[in-house]
Amino acid sequence: MRTPRIHLDTLLSPGAEIALPPDRLNYLKNVLRLRDGQAVIVFDGRDNQATARLQLGRREGVLLLDEVVRHSVESPLQTHLLQAMAKGEKMDWIIQKAVELGVHRITPVMTERSVVELKSERADRRHGRFVDIAISACEQSGRNTLPQIDPITSLETALNDVTASCRWILHPVVEDASHAKPTQPPASAAVLIGPEGGFTDDEIRQALQRSFEAVQLGPRILRTETAGLAALTALQLRWGDYSLPHTDEPHT
Repeated sequence: MRTPRIHLDTLLSPGAEIALPPDRLNYLKNVLRLRDGQAVIVFDGRDNQATARLQLGRREGVLLLDEVVRHSVESPLQTHLLQAMAKGEKMDWIIQKAVELGVHRITPVMTERSVVELKSERADRRHGRFVDIAISACEQSGRNTLPQIDPITSLETALNDVTASCRWILHPVVEDASHAKPTQPPASAAVLIGPEGGFTDDEIRQALQRSFEAVQLGPRILRTETAGLAALTALQLRWGDYSLPHTDEPHT
């Protein structure tokens, strides 16, 4: 069995004893069923990780840290997903899978055709859930750096806050996509994904005015929960740390 990984937002130093918060203790003891003395990997979300031993009491738990190292599996291409809010559990799934795919930043966006409407306290709770999902995805995927999860925001605010040099808006109809292929690999890329009903013409104009380029990934129309993940994969294949296996065998 692979060594369990957990995130703790605390200073990691060799020989330190870290008391486990109740939720982390419950996860290790009652969900994973770990026993006293078993090994755990703890990471701080800033590329540092440590091996540790679990010391369990009746109602408390402590991690005894051994070696602390810097270990990064981050892509050289920093990706920013601007995702229109999707209904139901789709948004949770998008957050989880985007983190597994190495996304650097996620901005949940409210658009004119967004089915979900969240205000004030409900929006704050949903943002907190997104952060928890991102942490869990990092624990599972081996990432030691937590991506930035922005609060739910308007499209205009989200567009104004983009800093990436390469900017895509996925659109089912693109007359000429040749302009979407920079001659030099970009250091960062942003991709804007619409809601179930698509962007309005005005929203598309807003994005194009802010240097976004309309991109079509293929001849098929993708659902909102598929489009962003496909775009992130395409970006990592083109300029990031994904690679396809090489073979000399002929295709049949």
